[in-house]
Amino acid sequence: MFAGAVLLKEKNRVKTAADIYRFNVDPDSDTAAANVLRFVGRDKKVLEIGAGPGSISRPLREFNGCRMSAVEIDERSVEILRGFCEEVWRRDLNDPSWAEGIPNAVYDNVVIADVLEHIVDPWTMLRRAAGFLKPGGSIVVSIPHASHAAVLACLLNNDFDYRDWGLLDRTHIRFFSMKNLQALFEGAGLRIADFSFVLKHPAETEFADAWLALPPRTRAVLETGDYANVYQVVLRAVPEASAGTLPGRVLTAFPAPPLSKLKYIAFYLPQFHPIPENDEWWGKGFTEWTNVTKAQPLFTGHQQPHLPTELGFYDLRVREVQHQQIALAKAHGVDAFCFHYYWFNGKRLLERPVLDFLADTKADIEFCLCWANENWTRKWDASEHEVLMEQTYSPENDIAFIDSVIPFFRDPRHLRVNGAPVLVVYRPQHMPDARATAERWRAHCREAGIGEIHLIAALTHGNDDFEQFGFDAGVEFPPHNVHTSPRRPPQNLVDKVDAQEPLTGIIWDYGEVARSFIAQDHTGRRVYRGVFPAWDNTARVGTRAVIIQGGTPGNYERWLDATSHRTVAERAPGERLVFINAWNEWAEGCHLEPCREFGRDFLEATRRVKTGHSTADVEWEAALPVAGQPARAAARAAAPPRPAAYAPDTPLTTRLAIKVSNALQRYPTLHDAARSAYRVTVRRDGTR
Repeated sequence: MFAGAVLLKEKNRVKTAADIYRFNVDPDSDTAAANVLRFVGRDKKVLEIGAGPGSISRPLREFNGCRMSAVEIDERSVEILRGFCEEVWRRDLNDPSWAEGIPNAVYDNVVIADVLEHIVDPWTMLRRAAGFLKPGGSIVVSIPHASHAAVLACLLNNDFDYRDWGLLDRTHIRFFSMKNLQALFEGAGLRIADFSFVLKHPAETEFADAWLALPPRTRAVLETGDYANVYQVVLRAVPEASAGTLPGRVLTAFPAPPLSKLKYIAFYLPQFHPIPENDEWWGKGFTEWTNVTKAQPLFTGHQQPHLPTELGFYDLRVREVQHQQIALAKAHGVDAFCFHYYWFNGKRLLERPVLDFLADTKADIEFCLCWANENWTRKWDASEHEVLMEQTYSPENDIAFIDSVIPFFRDPRHLRVNGAPVLVVYRPQHMPDARATAERWRAHCREAGIGEIHLIAALTHGNDDFEQFGFDAGVEFPPHNVHTSPRRPPQNLVDKVDAQEPLTGIIWDYGEVARSFIAQDHTGRRVYRGVFPAWDNTARVGTRAVIIQGGTPGNYERWLDATSHRTVAERAPGERLVFINAWNEWAEGCHLEPCREFGRDFLEATRRVKTGHSTADVEWEAALPVAGQPARAAARAAAPPRPAAYAPDTPLTTRLAIKVSNALQRYPTLHDAARSAYRVTVRRDGTR
């Protein structure tokens, strides 16, 4: 009787903020709350304004080790907050006197999560909140996006559907789109230092019925908007008065990424201009093109030399070249360049294209750096023991190096993972104490106002362990480590070709190499996957070359497609990076840039995979050339079919998969789920 009375009383009780706004937070997810946790960081003194029952304050304390204080009006929520907050003030945030008695200049962060839309004067609230910050502190805000396609669907259905929660919470009195958000922060004297878009397809929102009620053509038009799938925006901002040289970010300069949040990052070689050192070591006027143009085929069907078409034999001292490269990259799904960065004990080599990029605001693409921390030797002419430029290490050099890259970290175009700028190190195993170096870099960046950095170890030269160095992640760098356990070394095909002179290098089958990387399971480790379009370094080392035969656009598309699906399955949305080796490694036969043999085919393959229109579900193309057929003709003969067109011998299962894929194109979430299931059940090992 007593229990029943209690249940009846609980059922009839009016819901308050303690009920409506109670939720759990997965810190590894891509929700607004998880992004707030990442932007705040660890071990901070934090004030949350409008904390509700502590759905964000509690995980900030439990997961991030923060000391929490809170402001909240709901009485039940205040009782809950007092259980884990140091101080709690019960205040009406629409009362102009709400901030009285709260100490100024004592907090590292002020969090305002999904609150400003409830406030009569959010501009004044933001300005007042800034007064609670210590020098160097920041405000972290999450806010609903009023221009989400689902909201537009409600308008088109003549039904502005208010609810207890979500984008159209019935207590919302302010609505913000991207330009309004920018104006809100600027009007409050705040500079946006970083932000993250929380994406939801309209069919996954509370307005799915309104969305699906629209005609398909209307939905397709709505989804073309740059921010159609942005459900919430999470921002970190600092007061203009203390922002110094910290670059501000303009929201409308950054279209939202695709729902999968996949990012393709292409390694970029800057050695396409002469420098005095190369003049001395290799001859006057030497650039990468010098070796490229001298290459000759070593056997029948061997594709050499690799020669450019529309970009020509460019010189990276000419700014228009990089503008053309960026336009090509972005048009075909490449999101960022990872510039190889050559720094030797305070001296930089090949730095001009990278520094010119940094100074050029028209160079509109994300980027990061890969420190190529190895000696320069005469390896190209078989004299690898003759050191041309030595790499040395010391605590002083650690600081000097990180100081040299901090200007890059400050650039708003810099690639970030969970708000932290990315730095790749090519051979961390060469450092005497990489873990200590990483700690010095992190501490120095914090002191410089950069905050946390995201360190990635390239998995090269037999090393497959990034954890031992204290790094945050590893990145595959194929063909490196193709023979490293648990992978099995591919068969060397040198004796299968009619070489014109003895070959002392290696010839591997592209499909075999690709399948060995696809088969790796990185679910439990933060390893970013890598691919290459082709590989053949004959131009550098002649008969000692490593040649990956079968590097065609079709095979590359298969590898990239499988890699992309495994990345979506393994990585959280903010960590879905795929690295492509490379944009322009012409002397290694490894380039996305258009060439005489395949034109733009590698770029077009990248675009098809990125947009979800790949149909590369047929057999891998043969490594060795078909008798009497040049590489281009052989590749086109075996190229994957375009949508809804099948080769006569295409298996029934593949035809069915393609039909299902085409039918689901209008429903991205279902399409991705179906393709992921197909990959797991049918192609987990890289084969059909």
